[in-house]
Amino acid sequence: MVRILITNATILTMSYRHDLVISKGYVYLRNGVIEGVGEGDPPDEFQYPELLINGEGRLVAPGLVSGITTVTLYPFRYVIKEIDWRSLSDFITVLTRTDVYYLAALTFMELMRRGVTVALITDIFLENVARAANDLGMYVTLAVPFGCGIKDFDPEHELKLLMSRWEGKFSNIKVAALYCGDPTEEWVGLVKELGVRAYVLNASRRVGGLEGVTYINPNFEVSSNDPVIRYGPQLKLWRPNEGLGIGVSPSYSMSSVMKDASLLTGVNEIDVLAATTVINSKLVGFEGLGSLDAGSTANIVMYDTSEPPGWPVITDLRYLARAVVMGDLDVETVIVGDDILVDNKETLTIGYELVRKALRRLRPILKRYVSIA
Repeated sequence: MVRILITNATILTMSYRHDLVISKGYVYLRNGVIEGVGEGDPPDEFQYPELLINGEGRLVAPGLVSGITTVTLYPFRYVIKEIDWRSLSDFITVLTRTDVYYLAALTFMELMRRGVTVALITDIFLENVARAANDLGMYVTLAVPFGCGIKDFDPEHELKLLMSRWEGKFSNIKVAALYCGDPTEEWVGLVKELGVRAYVLNASRRVGGLEGVTYINPNFEVSSNDPVIRYGPQLKLWRPNEGLGIGVSPSYSMSSVMKDASLLTGVNEIDVLAATTVINSKLVGFEGLGSLDAGSTANIVMYDTSEPPGWPVITDLRYLARAVVMGDLDVETVIVGDDILVDNKETLTIGYELVRKALRRLRPILKRYVSIA
């Protein structure tokens, strides 16, 4: 396991225990856990890491979290605006589990390069999405979709398969269930029986008899106590105590989502950034990954602020948050757990041979449903 020390960096901790902004400080990691965060030079016990990263001209912040994302619809991100498998049912039915693995790998590659390290994924064949997430180093909660109009897909079988193979066995994989619309009593009973997290997409009312439900793009008036995630067309309704997600978007980037949420609602950038780090990490089941705290699993994105578009970094919290939300900063390094996922703006956990293989396999399938170059 590698001991990593980042020094001389501007640090945006998003923490309740440390200063929110450290203008020149350090972060020390051992075995994938943050052991120290502070201002100035690191103490003696942190002085001899195996990997020393000079953070001068860099902004260190928590990795971003997407409250909802799909992988099978990723190739259609320029075409559609909603999570809607019905409109692409023919495409979905021809996909194999191997196809979905490759789609997930390509999706995660873009997410990581844009600083997204944690995501709620709802889709078909999530067992293969779990394999891709584990191979690439993403942290994911896999929400099996029920009642979503996906042909030839058995969600209960997929949920139980995930539970048997992944739940509790890998620190970066969690299992959940999602219902499109108002859930049936049978679904509520299954969720209770299995004890999984519950998400409901486009509900017209609260779910009775089930505690802890998170509502995604709800079609009813929610209260401040309702856990809520919004994406796409509902970003204009977003409030600071709610989460945010990508859903399906031209850019699989939480920076784009944050920017839209801030512009559409007028909410300040600090609250928007808190939603995509601290609040989202709690809503998707990885509480603690949204801030840089001693004792927490490492979840770090390092932005290059030594030159435009990042330069200059103004270390006042308001302007620093605005830089992350509005500035399209270049992601230089991503560290999650004890893995360096991105370094020098290159993804390390997926080789170009896998990318080429994925493109060769998926291109002829896509050509049947959309014109591609």
